[in-house]
Amino acid sequence: MITQISHDVETVGDPAGLGLALAVAAELHPAVTRAPEVASAVPAPARRATAGRPRRRPVRG
Repeated sequence: MITQISHDVETVGDPAGLGLALAVAAELHPAVTRAPEVASAVPAPARRATAGRPRRRPVRG
C-alpha cells in the first residue's frame, strides 16, 4: 500500500535528512503501546541454590 506523506520545508533542510526520515517514519509507523498484561509483566525471581548444599557439578575424569 502506498501512502502519500506531506513534508514541511523545515524538516528537509538538515544535512543528513534526519528530520525528514524521522517525520516519515512517524507517519508510516505510529507508536503502538503494548498490551497491559504484557507491559507490566514482572520477571521471575532468580533461582537460589540450597544453602546447605553447594552446586552439583559432573565429575570428569
